[in-house]
Amino acid sequence: MSLKQKMTIQEVADEAQVSKTTVSFFLNGKREKMSASTWNRIAAVVEKYDYRPRTTARLMTAKHSCLLGVLIADITHHFANRLVKGIAQVCREGGYQILIGTSDYDPDAESNHIDRMIDMGVDGLILQPCGNPQASIEKLKRDDIPVVCIDSNPDGLPLWVVTNNYQATFDAIESCVQQGYEQVIMFSATPHVLTSRQERYQGCLDALENKNIPCYAHIIDAHTPADQILSAVQSHDLSSRTLIFVPNCWLLPNVFTALKPLHPLIPHTLGILGFDNDDWAGLSMPTVSTIVQPAFQEGSTAAALLIDHIRGRFENPPKATLSCEVIWRGSTQP
Repeated sequence: MSLKQKMTIQEVADEAQVSKTTVSFFLNGKREKMSASTWNRIAAVVEKYDYRPRTTARLMTAKHSCLLGVLIADITHHFANRLVKGIAQVCREGGYQILIGTSDYDPDAESNHIDRMIDMGVDGLILQPCGNPQASIEKLKRDDIPVVCIDSNPDGLPLWVVTNNYQATFDAIESCVQQGYEQVIMFSATPHVLTSRQERYQGCLDALENKNIPCYAHIIDAHTPADQILSAVQSHDLSSRTLIFVPNCWLLPNVFTALKPLHPLIPHTLGILGFDNDDWAGLSMPTVSTIVQPAFQEGSTAAALLIDHIRGRFENPPKATLSCEVIWRGSTQP
């Protein structure tokens, strides 16, 4: 017989002259249910053919896989790193491993990742949905797989963890107005793609409307040229004290770099306020004020909630809204 990574558990059992159940006990380390001679016979067959059980076959007979899926819109930025670290810590303590996917804000990619995670037998999923998440949620419900949404609280979903994006943005913008800013130029990614984007976008508009302060919104993406961003700012009258607001962490470095020719105006004429980026915002020159999400806590809370649900216990509230913190730095000094 040739090398048999693809041999079946039945073939192992036949050659070792034992039952499939006995081989399963061996693979799971349950030695107390067999004699030393039986154990040694199975071990010899496994070593001879370098047998590795197929994951899917083992999942079919297991009550739980101890695998959790984590599907995030963009895994590349610092917020996502801290989010996953929080998830991973709780899962490690709870005896779970995680499978990580990224949708890149593409609903089709999100759907494909969910299909694959279902096929791999995940016990549950932590989802940062893009667009309308109802189709993805319904798919998981059909397969009886619990899901916790992060950064979104869709209608009808009992489990979610979010941050107070709207209120944190509203309060921070209102504080800037109190510091004397007379107009705001907002550079935002397309708002409707994520709930968190919509909330920040609207929080800024509402705070300024209350104070009758003009807001000029520019929709950009990661590929918008630096000179186009600079021109957009220079097209406005900068004789009034102006705040640049960037509600997306992955856009803030692009905008900050594009506005380098205007840095001498900071903070007296021009201010900058962003979201997250606390890995570099305190080291730049000038330093940059940011609204910071508790990403690690958001991830750990979501993981704890999902594991509780899988195990049929509810030690954590099924819905959680965590508070952001504003870190005021040199870019918005009065």
